[in-house]
Amino acid sequence: MKRPFVLALCVCLLASARAEEPLPLTHQGYAFDEPGILIRQRLFGLAHGVSMLAAACLDLPEQSLAIQNTYAAWHAKQAETIAVLVRDLSAHHFGKRAAEANWQDLMRALKLKDSIVPSLGSVPLKEACATLAEALTRPRYDFVALLAEADTLPAPPAPSTPQAALPAPEPALAPAASMPAAESAIDVTAAPAAESAAVPVAVPPAPTFDPPAATVTETSPQ
Repeated sequence: MKRPFVLALCVCLLASARAEEPLPLTHQGYAFDEPGILIRQRLFGLAHGVSMLAAACLDLPEQSLAIQNTYAAWHAKQAETIAVLVRDLSAHHFGKRAAEANWQDLMRALKLKDSIVPSLGSVPLKEACATLAEALTRPRYDFVALLAEADTLPAPPAPSTPQAALPAPEPALAPAASMPAAESAIDVTAAPAAESAAVPVAVPPAPTFDPPAATVTETSPQ
């Protein structure tokens, strides 16, 4: 029963890995000096974390159906915006070869994790899955509103003298006591796999860019 959903959900996380050499990157990592790209990178990181947690939750029979419905409802509202994120980030990270880029390529460009398991820490998967629906109601997962708001903000003035780009401020997070377990796992998964003090935790599949088709439980952490 859950196999079709897994294929739709994860047609973006693993199965799109190509046999040939990876696409050459024109830019790697977070664009701290380009606010419009940076917000897209953060939202893509969140979309990645949400999809990986949802796919992992399918292995829990008592929560599988509820997770399918929760993810499907959320994704239906966010799909067009996620497609925009993928399009814009493909152009930024792969330049003239943007049309060849897939979800896996963007994961590599941002050094995102390919498994939710290490991100859970001491939190049981069952607990994270039980709080996913609550997490997805939060404003930080409303990509449509967040991207629209970001795109209406004026660009920051250019500095009069050259200066090193500073890391963007950390997103405001709920206190640990009130944060759903799902949200914590998503944040850690959305962060780059290669730890760097200069890279903040990422804060936020279209038909052609849904995360790749195999169950997430078959992936291996970096």
